[in-house]
Amino acid sequence: MKKTLISTLGLLIVSTLFSQKSPAQDYTRWGLPQGAIARIGKGLEYDIAYSPDRTQLAVASSIGIWLYNAHSDVEIALLTGHSRKVVSVAYSPDGSTLASGSDDKTIRLWDTATGWHKSILTGHKDGVSSVVFSPDGMTLASGSNDKTIRLWNTVTGQHKRTLEGHKDWVISVAFSPDGRTLASGSGDTTIRLWDAVTGQHKRTLEGHTSWVFIVAYSPDGRTLASRGPTIRFWDVVTGRHKPTLEVYRDWTVSTEYSSDSGTLGSGSSDDAIQLWDAVTGKHKDILEDHSDNVMSVAFSPNGRTLVSGSFDGTIRLRDAVTGEQKGILEGHSGSVMSVAFSPDGRTLASGSWDETFRLWDATTGRFRQTLEGHTAYVETVAFSPDSGSLASGSRDRTIRLWDAVTGEQKGILEGHSDSVMSVAFSPDGRTLASGSDDHTIRLWNVATERFKRILVRHTTGVSAVAFSPDGSTLASGSVDRTIRLWDAETGKLKETLEGHATGVTSVVYSPDGTTLASGSGSGTIRLWDATTGQHKQSLEGHTEMVSSVAYSRDGGTLASGSWGGIIFLWTAQPTVVTPSSR
Repeated sequence: MKKTLISTLGLLIVSTLFSQKSPAQDYTRWGLPQGAIARIGKGLEYDIAYSPDRTQLAVASSIGIWLYNAHSDVEIALLTGHSRKVVSVAYSPDGSTLASGSDDKTIRLWDTATGWHKSILTGHKDGVSSVVFSPDGMTLASGSNDKTIRLWNTVTGQHKRTLEGHKDWVISVAFSPDGRTLASGSGDTTIRLWDAVTGQHKRTLEGHTSWVFIVAYSPDGRTLASRGPTIRFWDVVTGRHKPTLEVYRDWTVSTEYSSDSGTLGSGSSDDAIQLWDAVTGKHKDILEDHSDNVMSVAFSPNGRTLVSGSFDGTIRLRDAVTGEQKGILEGHSGSVMSVAFSPDGRTLASGSWDETFRLWDATTGRFRQTLEGHTAYVETVAFSPDSGSLASGSRDRTIRLWDAVTGEQKGILEGHSDSVMSVAFSPDGRTLASGSDDHTIRLWNVATERFKRILVRHTTGVSAVAFSPDGSTLASGSVDRTIRLWDAETGKLKETLEGHATGVTSVVYSPDGTTLASGSGSGTIRLWDATTGQHKQSLEGHTEMVSSVAYSRDGGTLASGSWGGIIFLWTAQPTVVTPSSR
């Protein structure tokens, strides 16, 4: 089941890479068996891993390991040699070596610079399901369907010791940050902790009711996260289970608070919507009537209606309290990627992969109008504060301004040389900010529809933009791992916030404007003093990319959603943020 989950994620990411650029190299002739002249397709993907410097991407597949340039999306090589599918890959901490585990019962080590095969590690009696390097890179741990874990010397390839005790497949393994402890998750529903030097069994953690697919340590090494049908957190010292939000079947792709901050809604790639009590973290309801991934959820301004958009091309309206379905909005011919209520609560906008977005009466659900003009996917939509205008950003590199009442197109803002990934109105509605994959932010005069200035300092794509509540500062988050604070009037760079280990995926101001929260690809959330740019605190616990962060309207709670399928709720205070419910 771990393989199915990771295969789905791998397919999603790789398909995204190729939708943006079409590599020119003839990979169809790489690594062919004797007598074959070409290949159609790249095989099924089972695992993915970025190199430590984020320049290379390895994809484990049914025909070998694909290596990609992570910036250009071009294939570098196809590493072949395994006789059966490759289900796990891992880079050494210095990025010089790639390890691969296969159903052929072997592990192979590869030179990442040349693609040459360095050594083969044999000894497992069944398929290798997981591989991981120790923090110092000197030891490799491998988990296998033969119910054992093996430790290997990465320099000599010599087998060091075998760890036995699990009663079913060992599906996942992870070293603690200090390298002293190894955790293993198994089909026997348990997690075992081992002394990574001696191999001695230290503790067994019990509580899951089904297979443990993933185990991962928090960066400080104090908490271990494990994923089965639920996400569980464990105190590494005591072995005690910490309370978490349960996850139903798949990863979370969107989260939204009700207007009174009492309910949190989450849309998931398992086609369902979950409702949670935002104070206690208790699961309230599950809504299961979409037939494909739920990509976006939003509460109406009065908190009474919950709307959801899905890959199935429909928008569904529900009573936010009872979960009862109020209506289905149909008409899009492609997946619905974004939904947003106007601030006055009268209009609902939906953006789709069919290159259009639609306006609906938010009260009755009656279709009003289709807004057409974009020639590629609509990535982002935002209403102006007065609900009179709507901005849409697209992969066609343009921003379009629309009359939110009539649907009439008011103007086209052109200038970006790559996809527009994020748009935001200033609080007074006079300025629009847009972030793009072309590494820039542009500021536009909404009244004149003219370009005001370009902000250039980021070195890779800008994934998120947000104005401070008083409109004086614009924050931008980028794949270059930084957040930059700009004077919203002059465009002058005020501060550069550094500290994230991977790309910044989301930025949001607290309602009082004193704190800026940022989420990243490494699973870490950072809190910053919005005035000085000083780092205040890191929130750790997510084991995968944080896709969104959002404050409740009263500023008392911070929510974070991740690709790992978990939502954290944090109690927000002036100087301390602690998990209130996970």
